[in-house]
Amino acid sequence: MKTCNELTLKEKIGQLLMAGFEGLMPDANIGTLLQNHFIGGVVFFSRNLDNPEQAFALTQELQRMAMAATGIPLWIGTDQEGGMVVRVRKGIAQMPAAMAMGAARDPELLYEAAMGIAEELKLLGINMNFAPVVDINVNPRNPIIDVRSFGDDPELVSELGIAAMLGFQEGGIVSVIKHFPGHGDTETDSHTELPVVRHSLERLRSVELVPFRRAARNGAEAIMTAHVGIPLLSGGEPVPATLSRIILSGLLREELGFDGLIVTDCMEMNAVTQGIGVGEAVVQAVLAGADLLLVSHTYDSQLEAVDSLERAVTEGRLPEERIDASVERILRLKERRIEGLRERSWEEMQNLLENPQTLRTIERLREESITVVNREPDYCRLSPEVGTLVLWPQMTAACKSEDEPAYDDTLGSCLRPFITAKLMERVYGTNPSPDEIEALASEAEEYGQIVVGIFHTASNPGQSALVRKLLAGGAKVIPVSLRNPVDLAIFPEAKGFLACYEHHPHTLQALSRVLMGMLEAEGTLPVTIPDHLSEGGESDERCSASGIESAT
Repeated sequence: MKTCNELTLKEKIGQLLMAGFEGLMPDANIGTLLQNHFIGGVVFFSRNLDNPEQAFALTQELQRMAMAATGIPLWIGTDQEGGMVVRVRKGIAQMPAAMAMGAARDPELLYEAAMGIAEELKLLGINMNFAPVVDINVNPRNPIIDVRSFGDDPELVSELGIAAMLGFQEGGIVSVIKHFPGHGDTETDSHTELPVVRHSLERLRSVELVPFRRAARNGAEAIMTAHVGIPLLSGGEPVPATLSRIILSGLLREELGFDGLIVTDCMEMNAVTQGIGVGEAVVQAVLAGADLLLVSHTYDSQLEAVDSLERAVTEGRLPEERIDASVERILRLKERRIEGLRERSWEEMQNLLENPQTLRTIERLREESITVVNREPDYCRLSPEVGTLVLWPQMTAACKSEDEPAYDDTLGSCLRPFITAKLMERVYGTNPSPDEIEALASEAEEYGQIVVGIFHTASNPGQSALVRKLLAGGAKVIPVSLRNPVDLAIFPEAKGFLACYEHHPHTLQALSRVLMGMLEAEGTLPVTIPDHLSEGGESDERCSASGIESAT
């Protein structure tokens, strides 16, 4: 592989950029970026990935194009976090949602699962995973982190985050820890506006920064920045962390001692471009200390980024030595992770995917994640001889980081073999109308036990209204959270509930066995929920879930 000294300025600037593109094969735009602007990486989204064979062919072609242009292999990265944030959506092992793994609390299994998934991504030619998320989910109103976080305890998040990171790295790919310095206690989505964190430095050091400090000490190779403002660290103004030298070079490099790649979140997000544009944003990010810049979507923005960096060097604003420092880090890690990989055929690869051992490890994690909270003993148990109604919401993406669900499985099909009495399932609208709620509640009067799934009720208040209507009836009603169990806190009258954090088919199979008493629920709530039961407690008061009787 070439050294930094052998590269032209244009080639060095190219190494700082990872670009996205449209389609399942390289288009003219990505071809121009590779051949004329020498970009050093490509980022994949679901729009680029149809099946493993296509993904394999795509990575092989992109690497051939890059090697012909510069002789330097590409970073090929994607968000394969697990749960609803996965870009390779079929044909390889899929990690559970991070919060499910927080409930399972099994770092050894998580390490094994991450290693197995990394091996399969590497087989497809993907050498960088933008995962795990180590944000501390301390704000139930957070619209973007949610179940992508392991939980709200810095120690738990650190332990599981490092297990996942080391597993990905042992599997042969770069793990990009995110989102530094912490996106967990925010209430806005950085895709649309700048979230602001107003904590003291002492609080940041004791909560948000804990996983990043631990990761740096345990061999983290790459950390992704968050487009969040911390006024305390920027003279009172909420400058995005991605553009802050105090945060990237001071806090991350000097205080935390991190010497790996600093990777930005997408530089097209409104939180970082507002008022200055993509071109100025990338220049400020490099001056702040960023090494690898993601410009994920728009060709014009990608050209603007290249032009702005070149102009900043020519005008003397951006020292070439600053670029050299990043390029040297990039080439050093490329040499470690992707230099000298031999080309393989698809025939060699296809039988190595969906490794049975990895699949079984992940299935065990899903089983261990199912969480039961009984306010009355054994309330969350179904009787096979009682007529059963299952109400299941139409699942949709909850934020811009997610794709629409890849599977349509529901709980009813999993329960059907176990219920000898009448079983009926209705799939209701994501945000049911009053008329739909009345119709479902009327039908529910015919059944002795009801299971009702909910997710993201803050955006779908019709779900909350439906559950309240059912709870006012005479049947046993068991709410099931399919995402963040904080949703369940608004039902203090519920005598019990379950949380499974996602709706993967294997998760629903485990959930059905827990409901029938065939599988012991081992999960522990990884987030605290508002306590409506404490004497004199206010509706927004938060306490540990351990104060409620759990099945474990």
